[in-house]
Amino acid sequence: MTFPLLGKMIGSVNPTIEEIPQVDDVILEISPELVQLLLFVFCAWASLILLEVDVIRRKLASGFGMTNESVSIQNPVQSNNVGWVSENTFDAPMKAKVESPSNMVTLDKVMRSFPRAITNSELVSRVSTALQKYGYGESTLLATSLCCDEVNRELDLNLSKLYGDQFSMGGLAGFAFGGVTSFGAMAHHIPTGGDCLVVYGPHVGVDADGNVGKINRRGRKASGACCGSGVAAAGYVDAVRKGKQDPSAPATNPLDAQQNFVGNLLLPHGHRLEEAEDPMVELPLAM
Repeated sequence: MTFPLLGKMIGSVNPTIEEIPQVDDVILEISPELVQLLLFVFCAWASLILLEVDVIRRKLASGFGMTNESVSIQNPVQSNNVGWVSENTFDAPMKAKVESPSNMVTLDKVMRSFPRAITNSELVSRVSTALQKYGYGESTLLATSLCCDEVNRELDLNLSKLYGDQFSMGGLAGFAFGGVTSFGAMAHHIPTGGDCLVVYGPHVGVDADGNVGKINRRGRKASGACCGSGVAAAGYVDAVRKGKQDPSAPATNPLDAQQNFVGNLLLPHGHRLEEAEDPMVELPLAM
């Protein structure tokens, strides 16, 4: 049997039977370079198979998994005064995502709980369109106050594509814990003759089972709290209002000062959570 690959490599041609010496034992000697080449070919072949498997996995995930795009919620108390917010419950981009059966539970809950929600990309598009006529663009400084939760970075990134890297003032639950000092610093970072776009607010998750206040996170088997700080604050407010816990004194230790403030800032709005049909739906609107 001939091996075309090996024969071509060593520069020989197919020998005739007469040319082959008759010996009792044949010792096949393979050079180290040939072994390395064969090993390289095998590794490349294996890598190609793994790549194809990964492509198939990604296609399955995109076809049957949850969408990664977040939505932004317009507070119904304030949205009537914002001209670029649509009066429709959901716009076309959001409706298109409903076609995926696996997303149906989540998106149906979003539409029923937050009927004025729009995708982050649509929010950014509307903001850009509304502000472009006022000169917002290359000379604009973006300042955001969103929660530390990684799910909020998508909105940061989408906005940064238009207005550059953001000045971050936010802490837990989206409160601007940078305070007056960070706001003053931000004001001194605005380009000369330019302007500033401030984006702030809390956030809320909806998991694959339609639970508001939870989200399915990467690498986690079960869903978890979102916003975790907000949910913890709601638990604190509930305990105080039921007399199970005394109100916390203002924080003097920086170890958990932000959560202390979040809980006490939510405390005056505890009645809204008690009166709500779903406290987790009311929570981001009350914060």
